Amino acid sequence: MRCRGDEVGGPLIQFEGFTDQQLDQFRRYQAVSYGVLEEVAARIAPGVTERDATRWAMKAYRREGAERYFHLPVALFGERTALPDPWSTASFWPTDRALEPGDPFLLDASPIFDGYVVDTSISRSPEPSPTHAAAMADDLVYRVTILDAVRSGATFREIALTVDSDMTQRGDRNCHGLHPEAVLGHRVVRITNPDAAPPPDPSGFDATVLGWFIDGIAAAQERGEPSPTWNDRATSDHRPSPGLWAVEPHLARGDVGVKWEELLVVEDRDAYWLDEDVPHRR
Repeated sequence: MRCRGDEVGGPLIQFEGFTDQQLDQFRRYQAVSYGVLEEVAARIAPGVTERDATRWAMKAYRREGAERYFHLPVALFGERTALPDPWSTASFWPTDRALEPGDPFLLDASPIFDGYVVDTSISRSPEPSPTHAAAMADDLVYRVTILDAVRSGATFREIALTVDSDMTQRGDRNCHGLHPEAVLGHRVVRITNPDAAPPPDPSGFDATVLGWFIDGIAAAQERGEPSPTWNDRATSDHRPSPGLWAVEPHLARGDVGVKWEELLVVEDRDAYWLDEDVPHRR
């Protein structure tokens, strides 16, 4: 088991060296999280608001045993899937924007089940949309190219820059550059003893996990340690670090945004997707 730092979270956080049994648990909980998002997606119709969707997701995650979150459920409808200007972290909070006929939508959530953090996302267009279908097909290409690049030993920064360049050359817009820390991906961790961790705040945000990330980002900037975030910055200019990584390429084509997110296992000499049975491959 590998942990970082006693000052924030410390030994409560495992970030690499996961056993096969632990990976099975991550796989199981990733599937549960996708199941909740698909359950919510099936209820979304014109007139439903982003707040409705996130409320339904919170209730469903609670039913499945998740009381903590790395980040709370996100629902983006219509043009908000493309993160239009001006956009900030606060813009991810759900609004009263109601789905209109022809709108795409995007759901994203990072629940914590029995200490296991997962992060999942799905994109949908309730009505047939050639633009949405083509954008999603192009975004899914990165599931192959990112894995190949990790296996080849390219640095995290090189991979992020290549994805950005590819999107831009095609005329699309890189939306994950507007995610917190501009992440193409980030570490996924396990709280080793949830009973010993401080309770989440009233909204469900988990301070232990969030604090560990903040500490890790600072260590990367100040001491050159590998960052828990994966982006196009100097702190990601290193070979892929072993562990579990949530990967989330997000592109916009006009006012239609699409993304997928799932867990990637990085080992010393190999890498692979944690599960091949994920919604965006069906």
